[in-house]
Amino acid sequence: GPIHIGINRTQYAWDGTDQYGDRLANGVYLYRVIAKMRREDEAEMKLFTNRISSMFRNGFGKMYLMR
Repeated sequence: GPIHIGINRTQYAWDGTDQYGDRLANGVYLYRVIAKMRREDEAEMKLFTNRISSMFRNGFGKMYLMR
């Protein structure tokens, strides 16, 4: 969904499955968020530090999946 400056809640939802549609096992998973501009002539995206920043280290986040 559309992303705006600030805290975002998107329409994107992950169903807990991998790229083949299989459910992931319980455990700790690392993830990486990559954001790019659609047009090359727009300004470069910069890191915006806020209260959520502590959840990422070097561009990676950590998630615990438990069902």
